[in-house]
Amino acid sequence: MNLPEGFVPDTVYLLETEGEYVGIFNLRHRLTEGLIHGAGHIGYGISPKYRGKGYAAKGLEMLLEIARKIVPEEEIYLSVHKDNLASLNVQKKNGAYIHHENEAEYFTRIPLKR
Repeated sequence: MNLPEGFVPDTVYLLETEGEYVGIFNLRHRLTEGLIHGAGHIGYGISPKYRGKGYAAKGLEMLLEIARKIVPEEEIYLSVHKDNLASLNVQKKNGAYIHHENEAEYFTRIPLKR
């Protein structure tokens, strides 16, 4: 409610196991022009201790189920730094394709309809 211009509603989700925080996932409910050409709908990070164990892929999978109920666009927009191939693979495992790229980042899309 009453968000400043350029801001969108978002929800932050914490992924945990056995009482320990594994990672954080942020879902932006819709896009602005800046988000379309930047961070997109979803951002996430996994604690170094839990990287490489499938938590990012599972967390993104769970978040996509929520996004299907909230996001009005037909695709989820994400971005990933080119030097973070593990995150790119997480996105691809969840149905992402590379939409376009610039010098530093890949911009991926995940269709919301199955």
